[in-house]
Amino acid sequence: MRVLSGYKIVLVLLLQVCSFFAGAQEIQVVQKHHSSNHFHIDLYKPYKNAKSYPLSTIAETIDYLPLETNASCLLKSDFINDITVTSKDIIITVYEDKCYHFNRQGKFLNVIGNRGKGPKEFTKLRSAVVDTLNQWVYVLDWDKLMKFDFDGNFLEKYNVEKNSLGMQSVMVQPGQILMGNGSYQFAEAGERFCAYVFSDKNKNLISKIACEKEDKIPFCVCNPSMYNYNNKTYFSDYWNDTIYCVKDRGYLQAYAVLDKGKFKYRSTEDKSITGGQNKGTENVIDINSMAESKRFIFITSNKGTFIYDKKTTEIRCATWIEKPNIWVTLENDINSVPFRILHNAPNTIQNDQLISLNDAYQFFEEGVENTSPKIKKLLENLQPDDNPILVFVSLKN
Repeated sequence: MRVLSGYKIVLVLLLQVCSFFAGAQEIQVVQKHHSSNHFHIDLYKPYKNAKSYPLSTIAETIDYLPLETNASCLLKSDFINDITVTSKDIIITVYEDKCYHFNRQGKFLNVIGNRGKGPKEFTKLRSAVVDTLNQWVYVLDWDKLMKFDFDGNFLEKYNVEKNSLGMQSVMVQPGQILMGNGSYQFAEAGERFCAYVFSDKNKNLISKIACEKEDKIPFCVCNPSMYNYNNKTYFSDYWNDTIYCVKDRGYLQAYAVLDKGKFKYRSTEDKSITGGQNKGTENVIDINSMAESKRFIFITSNKGTFIYDKKTTEIRCATWIEKPNIWVTLENDINSVPFRILHNAPNTIQNDQLISLNDAYQFFEEGVENTSPKIKKLLENLQPDDNPILVFVSLKN
């Protein structure tokens, strides 16, 4: 009887192992569907007429929020890759560092997670996704996915494929994350999946999005773009001309089509990554990120920032403007403080506000208007080496 019971136990364990591996392999490939009702966004013609645009073209007002500065929350502004703002909380994600939690008045509360090699630590943060409903923060390391609460307490670690963790990630719905794949370009054609959907309920990946480029991918940064707008998630493969709406874990529907005209995809390596210079790439366009408001769709690229006006169907290409120590996106004609749109930040627009940041020293530079009541109040307690200042631009409807 004991021997038989032992065989039964072994059989049960084998069945569980087989079931586990079978479940791990059943990752649904997302289906892409066309739609006759979509936006058509011409990129090449506006680029040929690109120029500097004033911020007032898209904005109504601009407000600033200083963040507390102390030894526990010194932020590296150049490495901030996302900002999530709720009615009570601000979560700032710093690349290869950690997440910082402030309240809505800018007071520092706590860090989220710790760097290290322990079981509840991460080595270098790649990106983070904030579940505002459950007050969870999912941290994507280079080789792991972990979950913390807003107080910084460790909750869970998930065993997912290392290759599924990318630079941009967004919350599709509470407990479900769309994650860009940071290394799909090294896979063989037909085995390239540029993004995955992770389910907290399933504790694993549940679907994947195929990259449509079939030939060799040159050495370059080719992350897919993704963002949330109006309680929906939108996605675009770097090598595809379509922005899709994520209908569910296995269904993408065309939302907008980008007409790239004479622009072409990159066919040679990007030598600028290693400090070199590119030649013969004048018509190569690299799209970095996208965002959307009630009226505008923003597409940031190496050719400038494209702004599609859904109300008038006008498309503008705003050239990069060089300022002291910064390249700005739009000329700030509201108060003259340099303004830029954050790159690779999927939460750039929230509640019809475009969220960005300024370094504190930029408010003290020559030529910056400092007589308006907002700026004068800000300068009362501001020092040039303080933490970055959050910028909230209320967009036109």
